[in-house]
Amino acid sequence: MSGGAAPAPKRALVLGAGGVLGFAWTLGALDAVEELGGFDARDVDIVIGTSAGSVTASLLGCGLSVDAIARHHQGIPAPEDPMISYDYDTATGAALPPRPGLRPAAPGLVLAALRHPRRISPWVALAGLLPTGRGSLRPVHDLVDAVARATGYADAWPSRPRPWIVAADYRTGRRIVFGREEWPNRTGRTRAVRTASLADAVTASCSIPAWYPPQVIDGVPYVDGGSVSNASVDLLRGRKLDEVYVLAPMASVQPDRPRPLIARLERRMRRLVTAHLLDEVAELRARGVRTTVLTPGPDDLAAMGVNLMDSGRRAVVFDTSRETSRAALHRQLRAVGVVR
Repeated sequence: MSGGAAPAPKRALVLGAGGVLGFAWTLGALDAVEELGGFDARDVDIVIGTSAGSVTASLLGCGLSVDAIARHHQGIPAPEDPMISYDYDTATGAALPPRPGLRPAAPGLVLAALRHPRRISPWVALAGLLPTGRGSLRPVHDLVDAVARATGYADAWPSRPRPWIVAADYRTGRRIVFGREEWPNRTGRTRAVRTASLADAVTASCSIPAWYPPQVIDGVPYVDGGSVSNASVDLLRGRKLDEVYVLAPMASVQPDRPRPLIARLERRMRRLVTAHLLDEVAELRARGVRTTVLTPGPDDLAAMGVNLMDSGRRAVVFDTSRETSRAALHRQLRAVGVVR
């Protein structure tokens, strides 16, 4: 009997929404995942990205390493790193949004949600009542576009890892996954796949209602995919996978107990996100998929504060995440016998 190396596990990464600081936290967590998981994040089969997570997913899909993305984020690129023109301190605007418009951007969503409550998330319906945002995601679009062009993906979608970029159709409230190939849904029918450039898809996924205007692609307005699901772990149902790593900067399985009212309200939102996330994770685990979940802990929450768009905190959030995520991941992997 001839021997040989065992085939690599089929893996997926799920990178949730989380704004500027969620992006920084995710980079620190990915550093820990690569170290303790023993694999390069670019070698996974699928990477699902929502909002800020979509930026990271697109860069990984284009072949940038976690180290290269982190160095650029910290302002210390190596000579061999690709040249990227992007200012992490100012590119997404100020820590607070510019004054939005006056009228609801998509009031029809509320009526649609009342007619079809099971089809449309209440969060998406409420987002339809918000006014149109006036911020600009042009720097984010240009960042992804420049990297895609430099790496050969200006007119093609990356294949390994294949980024699934999650957005929401602002007309219907439906979740849209750019980059997912056609495959049957629960009824056996093939899903319609919508196409876009990688840069347009990421911009759509990041278009926070009332902060940024919808991203229009082929006449259809799209907004932040996090308005439907913070991380969209459930998209992996039916996929043949061995391991899934979920990084969700807006959840928290180890919350703290802050005193300020605004912080307590923020933690309440996190509890809702966490409950939904863990329900989806439990379903994957029940199917035999080893699923590891990383979320910010008390030290991370202290570093983040309550405004995930406050770029002034991104360096300390990144540094904190590298340490806390490594410790949290080590505990989880040790519990299942992956590390000692």
